[in-house]
Amino acid sequence: MKPEKVTTSEVEAQISCALQHPLPFHGMGTVEQQPFFKPVARRDLMAAVNTVAKDLGLRASSVMVIDALLSCLPCKDPKSGADNPITPQTLLTVYAANATLCFRAKGITDRQLRRHLERLEEIGLIRRKDSANGKRFPIQRNGRVVGAFGIDLSPLLEQSEKLCTLAETRRKEATELRGLRSYIQKLRMDCQRLPLTEELSAFLDVTRNIMRRASTTLTQARALITKLTDILMNARSYVSDSAPAPSDQLEHSDEEVTPNHEEPTPTSHLTASDGQNDRHKEPPKSYTKKTPTAPFSQFWKSLVCLSQFYPDTPSSKNMVIQIIFEFGKMLRVEQRTLAEAIARIGYRETLIIQNRIADKADEVINPDAYFMSVIRCASKVGHGQLPEFS
Repeated sequence: MKPEKVTTSEVEAQISCALQHPLPFHGMGTVEQQPFFKPVARRDLMAAVNTVAKDLGLRASSVMVIDALLSCLPCKDPKSGADNPITPQTLLTVYAANATLCFRAKGITDRQLRRHLERLEEIGLIRRKDSANGKRFPIQRNGRVVGAFGIDLSPLLEQSEKLCTLAETRRKEATELRGLRSYIQKLRMDCQRLPLTEELSAFLDVTRNIMRRASTTLTQARALITKLTDILMNARSYVSDSAPAPSDQLEHSDEEVTPNHEEPTPTSHLTASDGQNDRHKEPPKSYTKKTPTAPFSQFWKSLVCLSQFYPDTPSSKNMVIQIIFEFGKMLRVEQRTLAEAIARIGYRETLIIQNRIADKADEVINPDAYFMSVIRCASKVGHGQLPEFS
């Protein structure tokens, strides 16, 4: 096939940028040699480079050099002074002197500038268009700049769309990571309310340190959430051996002594003031005396709905915790809510609430919210006093 000759005007190239005659200088940067790319605003490109600097292996000072180079591109509208987008018709070869670039790069030294330019060329963001004597200068024709010797930003603009896409991904990940940090903090607080072993207590401290680091990734955050959730869901495996079993607490609760209440003094050991009534104030009557509780087996039978699912009375604390979490999942109650309930109101009251919700499942629209209201009410009115259904 015989090639057909066409002019630059016929392919809609701008006459001011198209070179009608060969240039006398070889190796300089021209518009014709530049790759095609989508027009991009200088500010958007700079924001993208700043966001993905770690992915590119750039330090903050190298990012400032890129900013200085982009500021030298002829993007200003001569009439309005506003920034126009960088297009394939923009000459991308920067011919500004080192002194200008150092000034625009926040006053770095000439030596630092050369080192950063070498780094940018090494990772493929710039290309040098050196003249014979190594100087940078523009080539003009008819009063217009048609080429230049200097630093070519074509490699950077060629990757501009990919960099902007990656930057948007990194921003979304950063937003998600902020949410995960808050969620991890909430899980840590839930775990700290449980009686944990020393090993898991140390893990919670390590978790706090990891989430304080700026280098923490989404993968690490998700792994921590999985581990913390596993601790809450399987709290029975991590409970400290020194904690008394709930069955012991429930079966022998009549032997417990209420705090701040002294044992009655035997009559054979009267104090010196016994029998003296003068100017003695009568102590306030206490209504906080514990009433003897039924054995745990009898208490379990009183949980009509729950005992239908688990007819055998649990014989250990671990079994009680397992039932609480398994039955809570059936009731659509969050694991962290159950852990908080156990820590604040105890195993017995948690089981009572679960049985109450199961008994009136059609009346409780949001079991998790009801559980939280019970916990808040318990902290105000005291242990064991539960709100009724509305």
